[in-house]
Amino acid sequence: MKRFYNYFLSLFLLMAVGISGAMAQAYREGNLLETVEAVTSQDILLNGTGNMGGGQYLCGQGYSSTVTKDCRYRLEQVSGQVDGLNLYVLKQVSTGLYVKDYTLQTTDDEQTSQYDTSDYPFGGYGIAVTADKAEAMQFTVSLAVENGTDPRSKTTQGQAQDLSQPSFVLATKQPSANGSIQFLGHYYKPFYAVYEDTNAWQIHAVDEPQGKEKLQAYMDAYFANNTDPAVTYPAGTNPGACPTELVEAAHAVYTEANAALNADDFTLTDEQVNDLCNRIESSIEKLKTSINPMVDGVYFIHDSRGVFNAGNNMFIYGDKGNGQDYISANGNYTKPAKLDADAVKYLWRVKVVKGDSATIQNVLTGLYFTHKDAVANHFGLSQSETLVMVRKCSETGDKYNHSSFYIRDTNNTKRACTNPSYGWVLNWDDAKDPGSQFVFESVTETEDELNALLEEAKQDVRNEKLASLYGDAVYALNKGISYAPAADYVLDNDFSAEGALVRHTGEEENTPWYCNNKQGGEGTYEALTSEGWDGLTYFHSSWSGGAFEPSISKNHYLVAELEQDATGDILVKVAKRACGDDYPTQFAVYGANKFDKEHPNATEWKFQGLADINYTDSVAVTYTDVDEKGKHKVEGGTKTVPDAVGIAAMHLDSSYAYIKLAATKTLFNASNPLTNRGYFAIAKLNIWEAAEPVVKSYTPELQDVQNTNEAVITELQTQIEAAGKQVADSSATDAQIALLQAALDAFNNNYPDPSRVTTALAEASSIYNAASSKNLIGDKLAQYPTAVAEKLANVITKYQGFNSVKLADINAAVNEINATVAEFKASIKLPEAGKFYTLRSAAKKFENKAGNDSKGVTYRAIIYSESNNATTEVTGSFTPVRFYRMAGSSAINDSASFADADFTKLQDTINISDDARLVWKAEASANGQITFRNLATGMYLTGANGKIYQSVEATPINVEGIAPETFRFNAGKNENGVTQYMNAKAAFNTIVTWNDTTDVNSNFFIEEVAKDKIAKQSFYLANVKEGRFYAGTFAVDIAATDGYITPYKVIGVNGDKLVLGAYDDVVEAGTPFIYSVDMVITTASGVPTTLGFTQVVTANDLTEGNYTYETKNVNGLQGVLTEAVKIPAGKAYINNSGAVAVAPEAGADIAANGAYFNGDASTTSEEGDETLELGKQVGNALTGIDATKVIVLPAKVDVYSIDGKLLRQGVKSSNAAKNLPAGVYVIGGQKVLVK
Repeated sequence: MKRFYNYFLSLFLLMAVGISGAMAQAYREGNLLETVEAVTSQDILLNGTGNMGGGQYLCGQGYSSTVTKDCRYRLEQVSGQVDGLNLYVLKQVSTGLYVKDYTLQTTDDEQTSQYDTSDYPFGGYGIAVTADKAEAMQFTVSLAVENGTDPRSKTTQGQAQDLSQPSFVLATKQPSANGSIQFLGHYYKPFYAVYEDTNAWQIHAVDEPQGKEKLQAYMDAYFANNTDPAVTYPAGTNPGACPTELVEAAHAVYTEANAALNADDFTLTDEQVNDLCNRIESSIEKLKTSINPMVDGVYFIHDSRGVFNAGNNMFIYGDKGNGQDYISANGNYTKPAKLDADAVKYLWRVKVVKGDSATIQNVLTGLYFTHKDAVANHFGLSQSETLVMVRKCSETGDKYNHSSFYIRDTNNTKRACTNPSYGWVLNWDDAKDPGSQFVFESVTETEDELNALLEEAKQDVRNEKLASLYGDAVYALNKGISYAPAADYVLDNDFSAEGALVRHTGEEENTPWYCNNKQGGEGTYEALTSEGWDGLTYFHSSWSGGAFEPSISKNHYLVAELEQDATGDILVKVAKRACGDDYPTQFAVYGANKFDKEHPNATEWKFQGLADINYTDSVAVTYTDVDEKGKHKVEGGTKTVPDAVGIAAMHLDSSYAYIKLAATKTLFNASNPLTNRGYFAIAKLNIWEAAEPVVKSYTPELQDVQNTNEAVITELQTQIEAAGKQVADSSATDAQIALLQAALDAFNNNYPDPSRVTTALAEASSIYNAASSKNLIGDKLAQYPTAVAEKLANVITKYQGFNSVKLADINAAVNEINATVAEFKASIKLPEAGKFYTLRSAAKKFENKAGNDSKGVTYRAIIYSESNNATTEVTGSFTPVRFYRMAGSSAINDSASFADADFTKLQDTINISDDARLVWKAEASANGQITFRNLATGMYLTGANGKIYQSVEATPINVEGIAPETFRFNAGKNENGVTQYMNAKAAFNTIVTWNDTTDVNSNFFIEEVAKDKIAKQSFYLANVKEGRFYAGTFAVDIAATDGYITPYKVIGVNGDKLVLGAYDDVVEAGTPFIYSVDMVITTASGVPTTLGFTQVVTANDLTEGNYTYETKNVNGLQGVLTEAVKIPAGKAYINNSGAVAVAPEAGADIAANGAYFNGDASTTSEEGDETLELGKQVGNALTGIDATKVIVLPAKVDVYSIDGKLLRQGVKSSNAAKNLPAGVYVIGGQKVLVK
């Protein structure tokens, strides 16, 4: 039972609230009823008592958290009795619908983790309803008895059922397929069940208030929080909106009711109250049934935060960053009265495909909405059409915008939601969150007008792209040019020296400074030019927007208005703040002669160059009235910073009235030299014209480019000049972007960067040191040969003192280091190709979860291939790559037992000599990669896209050594670009992935096993029961006369029986068959189980590697091998109880290695070796008779023999075939088989 709940926990959480279609009316919970007579003689409310769905009222196929008219039920008595108890049908009073009869096809009474979806066949609901009383489920009604003996009244505490007060058990007249008593159960949704821990219902009478109380109840129900329906039911033509006249009618009745309730005296009669309540109900029901559906169109899409005063509505838009396209949300965006180019990125083209399936395409980028993260906390945009579900929002209490839609993935597992703090659009599965309730507002522009705006927006994008690239190119060309004060310049801490170009006004509102990102409430502009050294007087650019890597295109900058134009050479003097943190180390310097603080982006700045700021220990500043950390005010306190003042120099190419200083490099502090914070804080800053010419010089790196490939410099200068013209007049072209990018790439590729050697050397040292410290140098598995390790050590030593700035030298060094590292990595000793291995967990880490299968250590747990399932949609609980714990591991489940554990005493639960699923063949092994193939299934262990799964294709998996004979398996990067590693998930005995390399659950042993010690012709099947029938398909030939199963072929349908014939030789690979389990195997620990393993013997030696993945259809039985399928309603299959069942309305899932009947089985008169009973209409599903096309014959027909001879003329069609011998005839122009 516990496995069942664990498995469905996440599924049922989605259904925990309000599936009711009606709001609460003037009904409420009455007295708790305590007798069968009481609950069967009046309208009632059924309340689940457990911790899943408890406290809610049965309402249709779900629950309601409030008492609604649809919560009223009546138990109507019908004829007959069972076990001396009367029978009743359960009727929903408001609709007249009954709970429909249904017989469970399988049960989980044997603690199996397998799940047959036929138990939940009603469109995701656990019960069905019908208007036909004859189809209603018949119940006995009994007072619940905790741990009683009568199966019709027995209940248990189990799922925290409240048994402290009288409750009732509704047991069905007919048992389930295996004979167990069925109940009307309560869980996260009501369901047909056999479980005694979810079957107790508290039943209450229904109370109905009158007068003012009734009117208030209607108001509370229909107008939650007294919200005007004009707010929650917007009028208009948008999807989700309602016709204006209906909204106005609802608003009018809302206003009338409020006036009556708020009057000093309530004067309405009961008749008037009833009339007003009816009009309230009618107006809202009309609104709910007249909501505009989603249609194709172009829309703004925003959430519903503004509707519920939870912030501004956040509009979603196409965003881009870190090389990824993704979706963001903006709460500061206001939809313009008239569309403009800036609005285009906020527009989405919706195309309805079928039902609530649609595509949502960003108009600007042409990319499609997906529910896969592109970057952290942002759903991505896809190049290919991607379906999503645009589903009308469910009513979920007082925060429900009736005009809104959920945007869900097609698996219905993810719900898009905005985050107001960071602009995220991510999965957040809370139906009540206003961030997940999206409103679609259509635009009125024509396609021609939209296309014109789109072209304008695309031009804006090109302009922005070229401007950014232009900045990068200018920066690259200038990073090799440096400026310094004259040689005899003496730096000091005097900021009051004559000639300072920025005046001190003493007025923050009249300051000569401007910053594009000033921190509000911290620091002032006027601090930059103030007198004295008060430790808490400083300027601070914005840190609240978060840290970032500053660059020429993204930075915080200061603009200085000069007292007089600056010409020629200038010096910029900077002082750190008292704490010494977050100071600029480089300015990009610009000049301009016009600047408007109100429109700063309109300025035409002329780039002058990059100015490094040099701080020296010889220039100290003593700050006053501050603590020793330089952060808090202390009267009389001082702090001296020895390197407080820095100087930068620049040559201006003209005369300028404004200077812009952009912080393209920053540093946190000397002891923690972070360069990626971006913002800066400084105590003082001013500018002087240099008394003597500044010194311009070229770095050795730039000189090397000039000496070796001056053409790349010339080409970059040419393209910068051409691009500058397009940037200036906003006419960027794709061609110019491509030319400038190519020129910049060529320059960068030829620009010597000695840090490349430093980076390569650091990586090499890290790899070598890790191997050495983990004892990974030697001749064991997972170790690196000593000779190769010594070679790597020598290369590291060789380049420790590298100091060349020549490109050729740098390339040679990097290439040699990288080649040696690659050789070292590839030399790891791996399992030998062609040999056989077990894969085992190396984690000595105990678990203590709730389930019995989730307790104890995973140490030496053995990995196996559960089936031929090749799905890539694996989860933490669902994957065919799993493991068995060792016998005795469950006892090591706490600190005490772990400390005292003797791990050598752990034994395999299943022997590798019996079960080939536990054995893996290394088909290939080289260069740090192994190709493992499972011996029983032939499936390859695959690590790709951040997942571990199985494949029918040979897929090498990357491994790395952790310790001698211990490996970590690399599963590649996930959709967020994060590398994942194979990991043993103790809670579900599954092999999953995790990004934490320090988690010992990612450590595995690879151990060779001798060929004569492994199962070469047998494997186990799990979760089977002795004497039960199953359908299967396998990738290998099965020996028909060996093993613990008996394979059968389908002979045909004989009346109400499926006739089977035993195989007498071999069941070929890919051939579906039916088999009975003749014996269930006990585990190695000696614990028997009624639902466990059986052994299958193969006809061929599995070590030879002969596998088939193509399936066959044999007399109507279709094989299912590597991909699970969902068969449609009407198709037949063998369920978990071993019976032939017909798939219900929602279909049925057939797992890998299964089979189903596709409807073309033959009929037969043979008796065969074995038969399976067929229920009503099941035989038709096997033979396809139900699917036969119906032909309406004329009233009178002629009858011919198959060779054209007229036998009867003008006879009634109903009598045409009477007394004819068996054979084929032509009757009324149709071939007819007469038996």
